[in-house]
Amino acid sequence: MARVFSNVIGNLSGKLGNLSARIAFGRTILAARPASFNVPTDPAALNRRGTFLTAVKFAQQVSNLPALKSIWEKVKPNAISVFNEVVSANYALGSAQRPTVDNIITPEGFALPVQNALLDADKLTATIPAFSTITLVKPEEVNCSINAVICYHTPLDPASDPYTIIRLSKVVPNYQFNNPYNLQMDLDVIQKAVAAKYDSSILYLAVASMDAAEKIVQNSATFIAAF
Repeated sequence: MARVFSNVIGNLSGKLGNLSARIAFGRTILAARPASFNVPTDPAALNRRGTFLTAVKFAQQVSNLPALKSIWEKVKPNAISVFNEVVSANYALGSAQRPTVDNIITPEGFALPVQNALLDADKLTATIPAFSTITLVKPEEVNCSINAVICYHTPLDPASDPYTIIRLSKVVPNYQFNNPYNLQMDLDVIQKAVAAKYDSSILYLAVASMDAAEKIVQNSATFIAAF
């Protein structure tokens, strides 16, 4: 593999004879293309590919939630994206069939003992305990971001996808950190249609406090519940 740092004809991408070119971080990278390649089809290889695909689908939902993306930005190495960091963190936690109760949407944080979590056909409800009872609240914390990723699985129709993942998010301004919060997050029309296709689900929930500029101050670990 070769890296091209200065190129008078600009950055390159695509196939160049027996070489392939791609652009990464503003640099053109050249690599030799294999003469031939046989994709392994043994059970172990199929399981690895299925598990990787699960991690990719899960990471797509997590990295598309702005607050969660900001949280992962704090811990990821500079050389990789948030998406790749979430894939890496979740690869060993999921399965080839679907995400599991071990997957995470935040890399670290204070424990979040959510109560009365319930996932109905049209909404998610739960009671979030007072922040002041589980962590030290700082003066600059004024808003709260609440984020959920939901994996619906066990389809009622065998012809449906084995699982589907959705995401929910809301920002609560002037959040009362000394009081419990009764959460309700409504599913939209498309999400309701997804929920109706499956018998079971897994909820991944995390909260984060924000300052007046909506910058993350601190965040919870992932709360997980299976329904």
